[in-house]
Formats: sequence, C-alpha cells, structure tokens
Amino acid sequence: MSAIDSTKKVYIIVHGQRNMLEPVKEKLAGAGFKKENMEMASLEKAGSAGEYCAMLWPPTAPTDIAVSQVTGPAEGGQGRGMGAWGNVAMQQVLKIPLKPRYTFF
Repeated sequence: MSAIDSTKKVYIIVHGQRNMLEPVKEKLAGAGFKKENMEMASLEKAGSAGEYCAMLWPPTAPTDIAVSQVTGPAEGGQGRGMGAWGNVAMQQVLKIPLKPRYTFF
C-alpha cells in the first residue's frame, strides 16, 4: 500500500446510508485521513488526481470501506463510477473492514 497523503480531500460515498457517514469518517481518521478533508461525494463533481474516494462496499450490505485514489481522467470517458465519477480513473489503495474480523480455531 502506498502512503496516505493526509493533505488530500476524501470524497465519501455511503450509497444512501447516511447513518454510516460518521462511522466511515471515524474509520478513515483511524487510517490516517484528516476529518477536515472529508466530504460527501457528489454526482456533479468528481475528485481530482491525487484525491481519494472512499465508499461503502458492497453497496447493499457493506462490510468494508474501499478507498481509491483518483489517478486522472478515465480513458475514453469510461470510468467505473456514476455521474461525474464515471469520468475519472481510480486505483484502490486501501480496504478498511467496518467490523473487526476474527478467526476462530
């Protein structure tokens, strides 16, 4: 994993589960992101190269927060996201479990 640049914005996608916004912020802060750089993502404006997108994954029954870094414009305008996020390319840099995972023997 590359080092987190805590000076960059983090756009958060909770897929309509607004009750998860604060827990996601807490988990991101624990991973080294600054709360003052966190904001809800918008379909109208995507992040810029070097900024981050953190989303609950999978959308309907999230178990993790997938954190990706925007790498630039999507090739041929075919990004993975919706709205403006479909115009940027991203690379996943971190996956944060929402709950601790235990292995029992």
